[in-house]
Amino acid sequence: FVLENTYGLKRWEVGEIASKIGQLFYHYYLRTSETNYLQESFVFYEAIRERRYFNEILDTKSSAWMIKKLRFYARFTVVCMLLNNRDILPALREELGSIVNEYINVYRAPDAAEWQLVLSEISSFVDSEKRLHPTNSAGAYLPVARRLVASKAISAVLDKDTPQPTKLKLQEAIIVGSSHNQIKFSELTIDMYRMLQSLERELPNAKGAETSVRDSVAGAISIAVTGGTGGNPVDPLSSTSIKEEPIEETINNQRRNTEKMIKRSNPRKYLLYRPTLSQLMVYLATAFKEVASDSAMLLYLSGDGIKRPVTDASGPKGYHGGILTNSRKAADNTDPEQQSFTHCLHPGDILPFTRKPMFMIVDSNNSDVFSEMPRIFYPPFMSLLSPTEYPTSIPGTSPVGGLFTLFLHAPLLAFSFICEIEHISPDTWEQCNGLITQAETKIAELLAVATLAEKPIKRFLQDDFLRQFIIRFALCHAILNAHVAFTEPKHMPSSYPTLPTFVLESPELLSKIRSLAILAKASCFSFEDPEAAPQPPE
Repeated sequence: FVLENTYGLKRWEVGEIASKIGQLFYHYYLRTSETNYLQESFVFYEAIRERRYFNEILDTKSSAWMIKKLRFYARFTVVCMLLNNRDILPALREELGSIVNEYINVYRAPDAAEWQLVLSEISSFVDSEKRLHPTNSAGAYLPVARRLVASKAISAVLDKDTPQPTKLKLQEAIIVGSSHNQIKFSELTIDMYRMLQSLERELPNAKGAETSVRDSVAGAISIAVTGGTGGNPVDPLSSTSIKEEPIEETINNQRRNTEKMIKRSNPRKYLLYRPTLSQLMVYLATAFKEVASDSAMLLYLSGDGIKRPVTDASGPKGYHGGILTNSRKAADNTDPEQQSFTHCLHPGDILPFTRKPMFMIVDSNNSDVFSEMPRIFYPPFMSLLSPTEYPTSIPGTSPVGGLFTLFLHAPLLAFSFICEIEHISPDTWEQCNGLITQAETKIAELLAVATLAEKPIKRFLQDDFLRQFIIRFALCHAILNAHVAFTEPKHMPSSYPTLPTFVLESPELLSKIRSLAILAKASCFSFEDPEAAPQPPE
């Protein structure tokens, strides 16, 4: 009311300011990886939609304003996807489709094909989850924790002998999506989408915070319009000025908020969609420069692989193939195969960056080539590598994301997919989640008592995010090894250094997986005599 009557703004102009503030919070989230900013971005976008700021946009008779409305909906959709707010996505998709049609019909838009592509990508991205996510009898999605929820039981087991000041911390993460046939939206493939969430801590119960931010939307917009006079929000229900908050109290509040953020800090992420080799090397060098002595860098690679022909396998070690990167322009008269091999990230290309602690995850049909990386430098290095091939009886996952990445992101979803579980009761689903948690805790206990010959494994177990990847890798290996379809070595994931056999084939772990299969009524497993399994060393 104040903005419209005192400052003479139209409702869509108020909406544009609110949209810019929401986008600013989203950019803060991308820069800092702090998920609170993502939540605040959602609150502003939701307020714009609920208050219908852009509803009368046609009155402007301006295609530029209509494009602003379209961009608002596209950005709101991205934020909802990242927050896994799936209930609102169908409505947003329908509303955006209606606006796109209106835009095309009224303005005969020259960029109609681009917006139709945006609609298609949103639909494909949302629908892809239906193939992987079991539902209850009513067709509703069952809850899945997609961000890190630190387990107190696992922390108690793995942190008891590690002094807090010496703990390794994951500081930088480079997430690369180079797959040509994987569904994507807004330069974010499904594998990238899953991995970036796996590298964030779960959002706290923010109901109180959400309410306070909701109440501040009008005030924040007023500050943006008035230039922040006095630093106080405008109360639309009162003409009297609000009492200024004491500076000391403001500083204390900011300090408390900062302390909360530090306690749940996330690694800084670089999201690279189909980068060129030169772009990827620049980001690797940048992240490498930032990594502190007590920190580590993570490199996640998802993409198509290329190998040197068998007849030409005499090249130097570490340069027999790798992950394809994007090639902007092919030189004239260049052999396409040689061009692809040149624009490829080889294991040898990564070697210089192992002068600092590095943790690598590769999900590719050529992942095994990264097992060739020589250990030259002292800092710890570890790689988790996906299977290079999957059994023909397992439905293809390539367009909807890698199965290995899905196991590292949400093991129960991956288990459900390979067992072809489409519907399950909420109570059974909750019990299955409990068994997955018990299995992960058991793996942590086994790793804690193991005499690990490789120091890198022990070092990387000190970080909450990296330990979760290591534990879920072991769980993935155990589940696939017990599945009747995964019978060949190429069907199994691998790690370098390798995890102890008594962890991967533990009778206690297999017992949890057996209970999970019985509970989920999955008949695709075969369990050997537990007495024949390897035992931990005395």
